[in-house]
Amino acid sequence: MSLKINAIQPRSLASKAGIKKGDTIISINSMPINDFFDLEYYSNDYQLDFELLDADGKPKFISIERLNGKSLGIEPEPHNVRTCHNHCIFCFVDQMPPNMRSSLYVKDDDYLFSYVFGNYITLNNLEPADIKRIVNQHISPLYVSVHTTNPVLRQQMMRYKDNYDIVKDLRELSQKGIEFHLQIVAVPGYNCGEQLDKTLDTLLNESIAALSIGIVPVGLTGFREHLIPLSPFNSDLALETLKIIDKYREKSPIVYGADELFLLSEMPIPEAEYYGDFPQLENGIGMLRLTMMNYQKKCKSFTRELDKAGGNFLILTSVLANSILEEIANDLNTRLKQAKVKVQAIRNNFFGGNVGVSGLLTASDILNQVKPLSQESIIMSENIFNTDGLTLDAVSQLELRNKLQVPILIVDPYFEDWEWI
Repeated sequence: MSLKINAIQPRSLASKAGIKKGDTIISINSMPINDFFDLEYYSNDYQLDFELLDADGKPKFISIERLNGKSLGIEPEPHNVRTCHNHCIFCFVDQMPPNMRSSLYVKDDDYLFSYVFGNYITLNNLEPADIKRIVNQHISPLYVSVHTTNPVLRQQMMRYKDNYDIVKDLRELSQKGIEFHLQIVAVPGYNCGEQLDKTLDTLLNESIAALSIGIVPVGLTGFREHLIPLSPFNSDLALETLKIIDKYREKSPIVYGADELFLLSEMPIPEAEYYGDFPQLENGIGMLRLTMMNYQKKCKSFTRELDKAGGNFLILTSVLANSILEEIANDLNTRLKQAKVKVQAIRNNFFGGNVGVSGLLTASDILNQVKPLSQESIIMSENIFNTDGLTLDAVSQLELRNKLQVPILIVDPYFEDWEWI
């Protein structure tokens, strides 16, 4: 194995030492380099002895003295992501509409991406060499999809071929210093109720180094033709699930319910103390509380921003988060000098089903449902867009503004910052 170099930053340590684009790294200090993580892990010493092959396949040996953690300036080729071999009955990727960006259909099950980006993995495809590497390089914490600790039920839900006991691997890795953020996607008729109770009891009583355990209701789109029929969560089941979570929170505060469970059951969003250091924000756990907290901190400066802009404002949000944004709008209306703020919940017709989170809203649904008035600006969450500024249906922020023909204020999903487009 080896790692090919995609680019070298100008005037970097690697550039000055003679490492070039197209070179292939074989080893650093005699340690084999197979991917971006090996490169980062083994290049932290002061003295770095590189074994490489140039673009023509000729060996070259280069030494670099790395001072004060200065960047080497090496950009490796994109990582070959390890994909999922399961066939989960609730897999969201299998429920995606057709003809979207190819990257949206990638089923990632890569333990490196779990550590670096917080992506949830199943552990099902780990080989003994992977486990050895995780321990040796202390790739921790990992984000792991447990769903259930019942091995028969887990295999039924995830439809993998070989028998697998996730509790055994979690316990063994924990004993070797690896920690975990765990998630349970709760599916009515499968791993809710008594099964959820047993799963939480196992995870909290076994020798498992869990930092957090998040319970999230299954997301079902309108694109489930030819898939196993599943039932969505309702308010009664959401309330029952929260009661089970509360039972185990009395034993350990690391068990959390998703915001969606509170909204579905019409229970109040917990105070900040419930969420500790907010370990599963990206899983939709604590987002609403953090948004409300940050709004309270920034409300004066945000009010000045709106007063300066003039006109009225329309906040776009998802169906689920509508009540929370109504609270913010009502507060703004007491603070603004003349302007008025309204809220419009956008139905997710693009995905259909019970999808009601703002991060899955699309430009097509916004354009079909929103008819802004003259002298009215729109406020929307940044999480509608990806890092390239595109919606799920590939519309840019500027395109959306031009089609709506009104100014748009993009607000950080946690209300930490905002920007006009």
